[in-house]
Amino acid sequence: MFFVPLLVAFLTSLAVGELILRTRHLHGHVTVDGTIGTQKIHRGEVPRIGGLAVGIGLLAGGLWMSLVGSDQWWVFAACAVPVFAAGFWEDLTKRVSVTTRLLATIVAGMVFSQATGYSLHHLGIPGVDSFLAVPLIALFFTGFAVGGVANALNIIDGCNGLASGAGMILLGAFGVIAWQAGDTALTLVSLTTLCAVGGFFALNFPGGRIFLGDAGAYSIGFLLAALAVALPARNPEISPVIGLLVLVYPVSETVFSILRRMGRGNGAVGRPDRQHLHSIVFRALNGVIENKTYRNSTSAAVLWLLPLVSSMMAIMVARDSTAEVLAVTLINALLYRGAYSVAVARARARRRLGVVGPE
Repeated sequence: MFFVPLLVAFLTSLAVGELILRTRHLHGHVTVDGTIGTQKIHRGEVPRIGGLAVGIGLLAGGLWMSLVGSDQWWVFAACAVPVFAAGFWEDLTKRVSVTTRLLATIVAGMVFSQATGYSLHHLGIPGVDSFLAVPLIALFFTGFAVGGVANALNIIDGCNGLASGAGMILLGAFGVIAWQAGDTALTLVSLTTLCAVGGFFALNFPGGRIFLGDAGAYSIGFLLAALAVALPARNPEISPVIGLLVLVYPVSETVFSILRRMGRGNGAVGRPDRQHLHSIVFRALNGVIENKTYRNSTSAAVLWLLPLVSSMMAIMVARDSTAEVLAVTLINALLYRGAYSVAVARARARRRLGVVGPE
């Protein structure tokens, strides 16, 4: 019975995604994503409501869960509702600001913390823990952290299969760590979410037939953040900062993007650009892979290495001290920075040599 919700989540997500594609002529006027936009690197108009397939897949999988995991799952699902709603309304109207979506995830994170009793009240860092011992501070910090991670996954959602593929890798890491700790409930939550994302992924990669959209990206990011909070809270032997190591790729992308945009001034922090790592890798492969769609998906496949490395390391050091886990996290953040520098250098070299293909 353990595998039934996983299979149901995958098949339901796949079926709903296929239904969205087959009925595109009915809803495409409000659901497709065009090619106009600084950060867009896809071709043609594509439905961007793949998050609906993931959400329905998750609900279907939850209905088949055993009592071992269902109680936990429905709390996760209920708290994710405002995140999904804000993202889905943006997918349909393109009128929900980044600030509104971020606030929705922060509030959802605080609601999750209050509903479950799980919070980031202890990180094993002297001085910091004395502040987090104050319940209200821990509550706000947890909400801010959850909102930041949800936004981070949305930021890396720029190539076919990048956000969903990375999300599955990260969910798999949390599932393995939970399984090693004997936490069946969170193992089931992690793997059911992974399978629901997998149903969408089968339609998104490599051809980009359907996009995750803000509803999907924010919701998956929220569930990843919630797992990062819940896992050490339920299993004290696990490092309280293990979630940061698992999620270091999207977090690094977000932090570096903020710092880069702050350097421009003129209030450009929230303004989209083409300087994310996936956009640079896409340009670095220009002239190597002529077909734009396959260059798009290849960029995602290359970048899956970052969450894969951090996930493997997290599984190995999950029970180590905070200092050791933070040291490994720093190594992975430097790996991200190194990859960014290499990608920029290669993209510039190809442009200087005039070895370019269609953008």
